Amino acid sequence: MTIIRSMRCFLGLGLLLGLPAPLLAQDALVTTARVEERVIVETIDINGSVTAPRTAHLSSDVEGRITALPVSLGDDVQTGDRLLSIDAEEIALQAQSAEADVSEALAARDNARRRLREATRLSEGRNIASNELRQRETDVAIAEATLERRRAERDRLQVGLERHHLRAPFAGRLTHRDVAIGEWAASGTPILTLIDLERLTLDFAVPLDLHHRLSDAEIEVRLPGSDAWLAARPIADVPLEDGASRQFLLRATLDDPPPMLPGMAVQGRLMLSGERRPAVPRDALIRRPDGSVSLWLAREEDGEWHADERRVTTGASHDGQVAIQQGVRAGDRVVLRGNERLEEGQRLTLDDE
Repeated sequence: MTIIRSMRCFLGLGLLLGLPAPLLAQDALVTTARVEERVIVETIDINGSVTAPRTAHLSSDVEGRITALPVSLGDDVQTGDRLLSIDAEEIALQAQSAEADVSEALAARDNARRRLREATRLSEGRNIASNELRQRETDVAIAEATLERRRAERDRLQVGLERHHLRAPFAGRLTHRDVAIGEWAASGTPILTLIDLERLTLDFAVPLDLHHRLSDAEIEVRLPGSDAWLAARPIADVPLEDGASRQFLLRATLDDPPPMLPGMAVQGRLMLSGERRPAVPRDALIRRPDGSVSLWLAREEDGEWHADERRVTTGASHDGQVAIQQGVRAGDRVVLRGNERLEEGQRLTLDDE
């Protein structure tokens, strides 16, 4: 009696709602959508790090004792700033002597030129022998050659003197200092490390089988401590020397980067455009315990809609849409809601407002 009374209440409620009796017994109320062809963007998660491609391990051109070290570890320097000096007393004296030699040679040349001008005036009145005039011309040539040689020697010593000072080749930050004042610096041995913090890049190891799809790829990155994804710009891809890894180096940069430091770990996602394929909303898919994936189609027969289950092969997914490689076609009507307990051939009522 209780069961019969409950059924009567249920049927009475259906009649009050204006629903026909067959719907209450058999029809399933579902929401559907048409299958559309889309280009689904495939998202590949990649991991990388912040690197400084412009890194210089600096060493001195000459050896000697360090007399000045005006920078400390972590200092920011500008191009041309003096980083250290090596004892240059001896070569400085030589450069001073060479400067005096240049002054002496300059005076000798000027005197030779003066004597030649006098001889030239005298030759106009035939008051000087021709051989004397030629001798003074020779004296001027010798004086000019001597002056050039003295200047070259002075410049050579000035270059040598400058090499006793190590200067920053570019603006950056000192990240390593392996010397102190009074220590001996050997020529060619790295003693300071300078990195360019204005040209940091993001390096990712990417599987080689994706290399041919990079032409239209997009990259987004997320830095530690941030939830924001930033658009990055690929600038280079380089094969790795270790061929067994089956990877290549993808280097990217940010046009307006936030503060970063070399060595930071970076999350990335590589977005690759795929082929144009039928796509369905993710809610339409039903994943079975055996690993298979299916969905329900709404098929119209003789003016009525019926459920039709299809096993499908899925592809890439993006923004709630999943590409279907096999199983449906564009234009099919797929069930989005109400597909949890459908049976094959079951009659459907569509609620597709």
